[in-house]
Amino acid sequence: MTSTSTRHHGKIVHIEEIQAQSMSGSSVRVIGTLLTYDTNTSLAIIEHARSQLVVDVSLLGPFSYRTKSLLQFIGEVETWQPPPNLPFSCLPSAFRNYLILRARIARNVDGLDLSMYDQALQIRRKFEVERESLNF
Repeated sequence: MTSTSTRHHGKIVHIEEIQAQSMSGSSVRVIGTLLTYDTNTSLAIIEHARSQLVVDVSLLGPFSYRTKSLLQFIGEVETWQPPPNLPFSCLPSAFRNYLILRARIARNVDGLDLSMYDQALQIRRKFEVERESLNF
């Protein structure tokens, strides 16, 4: 696990970007709807834009969020080999590259306008590219 002194801010990404870019080792901030949660393993599955991600919530303490809630997580992406006895029937096909988010922060963002969120993220990314080109 990453030590507290070397933790980085969570880069805002979508679930599909985590999977497509194989962001293992990255600190990310991601939003998704809670599909399911298993209390025995402290694992949750979230979904956004038809992409799903396994989230390890064991560092968060009591996990009292309800399924179908829109949640935001900040944590580290790691490669992961799921144990054979997982309760999630969707794991074999849905999680081909076996990445997991080890969440250190979670919050409920029900009511967030996802369309506006996506627009704001696009504007932010455009700004970051422009800023980078100016060597800031």
